[in-house]
Amino acid sequence: MGVLVDYFVADSDESAERAMASGPGWSKLPFVDCKGWINELDDLVAELSGRDVSEFGGSEVVADDGEAAGVDRLMPETVAALAAVEDARLREYAEDELLEEYEIERVTALRDLAREAVRLSHGMYRWTCV
Repeated sequence: MGVLVDYFVADSDESAERAMASGPGWSKLPFVDCKGWINELDDLVAELSGRDVSEFGGSEVVADDGEAAGVDRLMPETVAALAAVEDARLREYAEDELLEEYEIERVTALRDLAREAVRLSHGMYRWTCV
């Protein structure tokens, strides 16, 4: 059994909570599918930004069904740091980590999702489901 993980943007915690039952894709929210790839974004953002992971506040639980699904809101500092990552840094990181093309696309999509959240003044969330 695996954990399904999607990162998505929503205009409020209430909107994000509606995604809990079936995920952000079914809720028609902008999202990046990270199933089987990344669960915690803080470490990635720290590596990309050159900052210490302790500078990021993790996430806050928005909704949890107590069984299999939950939604967490990422801290604004994490989202802002991810949104600020330039293309040159993404390429450098991809080369250093020997990332495959699909991994580069996913990191870029996560960065772009963070930029969309910042641009719209919305929150960025993580949906998980077992």
